[in-house]
Parts: sequence; C-alpha cells; structure tokens
Amino acid sequence: MVVEVVIPMLEQTGGDITLTAWLKQEGDQVRVGEPICEVETAKATVEIEASGSGVLRKQLITVGTPVPALTVVALIAEAGEPLPEVDPFYRLKPAGPPAPGPAAGTAPPTAEAAAPRPAHALLASPRAKRLAAEHGIDLTLIRGTGPKGDIVESDVRRAIEQSSSTNTNAQRVAQAGAQRVAQSWQTIPHFYMSVTIDLSRVAERKSRDGQQTTYTDYVAQAIAEAIRHVPAVNGHWSDDGPRSIAEVHLGLVVQTERGLVIPTLRDVQRRSLLEIAEERRRLIEGIQAGKLSGEALSGASFTLSNIGPGEIDQFTAIISPPQLAILSVGSVLPRPIVVDSSLVVRSTARFTLGADHRAIDGRQAAAFLQRLKAILEDAR
Repeated sequence: MVVEVVIPMLEQTGGDITLTAWLKQEGDQVRVGEPICEVETAKATVEIEASGSGVLRKQLITVGTPVPALTVVALIAEAGEPLPEVDPFYRLKPAGPPAPGPAAGTAPPTAEAAAPRPAHALLASPRAKRLAAEHGIDLTLIRGTGPKGDIVESDVRRAIEQSSSTNTNAQRVAQAGAQRVAQSWQTIPHFYMSVTIDLSRVAERKSRDGQQTTYTDYVAQAIAEAIRHVPAVNGHWSDDGPRSIAEVHLGLVVQTERGLVIPTLRDVQRRSLLEIAEERRRLIEGIQAGKLSGEALSGASFTLSNIGPGEIDQFTAIISPPQLAILSVGSVLPRPIVVDSSLVVRSTARFTLGADHRAIDGRQAAAFLQRLKAILEDAR
C-alpha cells in the first residue's frame, strides 16, 4: 500500500513553511511516527513524521522549497511496489506549485559560524575591512577563507547576507503574528468574562509536590475537568459552524526568542497531574531545542495563556483560530478577599475567559468559570 507523507495544517505559521532537511533518504526503511524530514515555519523547526511503515520510495519535494500545508512531500511503500504519479500539490485548493527550490540534497549557503578571533590574529584584506566598516560587521566573528585564513571580501559579503537573513526571519515572525492576530480579531466576535480564584489550596499542594509541578499544571488539569461539565467551550469553528471536540487538546502559550509559540498538550483529560507536568516539560524542551513534531504545533481545542510570575492582575488574550475560547491567567499574588464574612489575605489570580460569541453564550462562559473556580479552590 502506498502511503503519502503530507505537511499537516500547522498553526501559528502565517502560511510560510519551507522544507529544510531530509532526515531519511530514498530507499531507507522507515516506521510510522519516525521523523523523515524537517520544515521551518516563522516560529519553529518542525519534524514531519512518517504516516506509515515501509520504504521511503520517493521524495517529491527538494530542500529549500516552500511547502504549503497539505503538500505531499514523499511516498512510502513496500520495496518493488508500483508507485503512482502524484502531483505534490493536488490537495491544495486552488492547486498550484510554489516557487521552485534548489536541487535535492542542497541547502542555501550560509556564512560559517566561528568563535571570535583574537585581535592580534586578525588578518583581512583592505577591501574586506572597508566593506565590513560600511556595514557594521565585526571582523573578529568571521572565519577567513583566504590564504593563511585571511578574511577576504567574499567572507564579509557572506556575513552581510547572513545578517540580512536574520533580520528577514525576525520580520517573518512579526508578520506571522500580526496576520494571525488580525485574522482572529476581524473574524471572531470576542467577549470576555473574569473571575478571581483563591489558589491557596493549590499553592499548598504545589509546595508538597516540590519542583515537579507548576501552577500551569494544576490549571490545565482543572480546565479539562471543567470542560467535561461545559463542553461547549472546547472545539473548533468551521464553515458549518461550531464543532465540539471530545478530547481536551490544550494549547499552552510559550514565549520564545522567535515570538509566541503554542504547543499542544494532548488528551489532558486522560492524564494525571504528574503526566501533565512531564508532557509540558517535554514540549518546552522541544521548543527550546527548536525541534517539535507537526502534531505538537497543531490540533489544540482550547488555549491557556498564563502570564506567570510578576505583578500583572489581569489581561485579555485573543482566540487562536479555529478554536472557540482562550483562558488568560494573571499573576498569582497575595490579595485581600472576603472569606466567611472576614477579610483575609490569600494567594489569588484573575482568570479571564475569551469566547467566540458565535458558538458560546454568556451562560455557558459563566458556567465554565464557576466550575473552574470550584475545582481549583477545592484542590486537595
């Protein structure tokens, strides 16, 4: 049976995806779920996994080629099995190939990174020095390719190109974020509800658990439980209207040097607290290493944005399409609240639900927040 390897619908990309490396070559044996190539989005490097087991019979896309979501990049089959003629872009609507990339097995040239050279060892041609001065390039960071390691003009030009590429990547990140925010705000009728939740018991349990857990883990578990009672907030909006999703696939907003990334913590409703904590750490480590699977960046049914330590009382986040809701959590701080008619100081946080009014009404939003409050304030 011939199996197609398809670029998934990766979220947070701004539509800009490029195939950057083949991890498996034609003729290699592959197993389902094994990474076979890498693509780069505006915010992360993503591993694309084999969708079946067998032999990687044909690579349909060359390194350096832009690959829209749903592009077929490879075919997996048994050795000797006849292969059909496949247009890599037949799944796209409208169909049409992107701009051609470089030949297979090649990659765009980049300036070679090097440790800073000591000043006394710096040898550069006059033209290289003049060009570096004009463009603000530090010659001590360049490894020369001239005689005896001298820095020549072409070395400086490569460094200039690399610097320009870095700036372009930063612009891509900003553009992708801007497009996503604009799409959400212009197409989704947002409304917001907030509640203050006493997290004293969560704090006590967290101190007993030591460094294994964070507030995010307890909130994630509570979200899954609250969704069980109010499932309307968990799902996607499609052309046919809202679609509820039985599983809780929780998007976690994470700040990185390349901007906000939202990895997906899957099947939260089936995980214990420690399993949630372990998977959250794994996802963050993947982000920090710049390596995530396609599955880890797609499919979220609800998003949590936790501001973390600081002094931010409350904020409102924008829904991540096609989801129906997002929960924003302010900083956990000691605040005065009334308990049993007495004024006491407790560790509290302000929780704000942003909801899509096409799919969720005020009664449902309030019910979700009230259930969440009851779960967290009764944490044992």
